[in-house]
Amino acid sequence: MSTNDIPQAIEIEHQVFPAIIPPTAFRFELGKSNSSYLVAFSIKSSANHQAPTVVGGSFPKDISGIRGLPRKIREGFRKEEELVAGFLGLWYVVDEAHIMSVGVRETLRRRGIGELLLLSAIKQAISKNASEATLEVRTSNTSAINLYEKYGFTRRGIRKAYYADNQEDAIIMTTDSIQHPDYRERFVTLEDSHQDRWGTSRRTFM
Repeated sequence: MSTNDIPQAIEIEHQVFPAIIPPTAFRFELGKSNSSYLVAFSIKSSANHQAPTVVGGSFPKDISGIRGLPRKIREGFRKEEELVAGFLGLWYVVDEAHIMSVGVRETLRRRGIGELLLLSAIKQAISKNASEATLEVRTSNTSAINLYEKYGFTRRGIRKAYYADNQEDAIIMTTDSIQHPDYRERFVTLEDSHQDRWGTSRRTFM
């Protein structure tokens, strides 16, 4: 995410988390050394051709992500010069990658974008030698829970009345070691499966 992406990230956050108080201070987050915000976005050239889509991290001089969003995901994008389709926020604490939030634009859901962001986040965490990934999820969000379980997150506890809007509990979900060969083999299989369904993305890690 860059500062230019912030207005659209706020727009998506309002769609996904309408009751969030206070809203995420994206500009502040981008300045933190342990914070990484990934974005999926589509760029339209002046000739109205589809340019590569990038998912990037906010670490200074450290961009990691995916280029070339597959056609099946791109269909239906608005015709802005640059459209942010979704974002994912990460905090790195000691050797843990904590996924803080995931949001996908309302009109572009069910196209594999959320999973693409999750893939990129885990891949970045692996590259940064994080030992595990963790997150909180609403107890009622069964589709997200199923996705996280698919990627090896298991239920480790409950945060009572975690969500301020309705006092809903949060499930704490954490992976085993994402550096372990078994997990990395599983991850490659899931990445290949996503590409088989949605198309191939060019991945860039610098």
